[in-house]
Amino acid sequence: MVALDAWYDRKATGPTVVRTPAELDAVLDTVVGWNAPITVQLLVHGDPGHAILDVGLDARTSRGVLYYSGPDAPDACISRGPDTAERPPLYYFTGSDTEFPVDAEIPLAEARRAAHEYMNSGGGRPTGVEWQPSWN
Repeated sequence: MVALDAWYDRKATGPTVVRTPAELDAVLDTVVGWNAPITVQLLVHGDPGHAILDVGLDARTSRGVLYYSGPDAPDACISRGPDTAERPPLYYFTGSDTEFPVDAEIPLAEARRAAHEYMNSGGGRPTGVEWQPSWN
């Protein structure tokens, strides 16, 4: 398990460092409580270039999205969910919007589990998710 830097609050002057699963849950709960499609960016604390996991959470729809880039996916990848939306979903990171593929959304609980797996694996790509190539 590694500590993570969680970036999500545009009013913050730096990341929230999360060292335990409970602290990660507190960050995810805060974002879910905002009741909007918000992204939490998770980086390995002390090694921000190792890997990135963006976790989009939307309590209104009970859905989320994932974006991962790291040693086992250097070209990046995005979650693939079981359903196709009518329009590409938008998630917001510190005030800027990101459009995801129409089939990127997954159940909210699955997105949360992926965040914990990322922390527990030291920044590895979560395995309990179906992935597709990034749109970049």
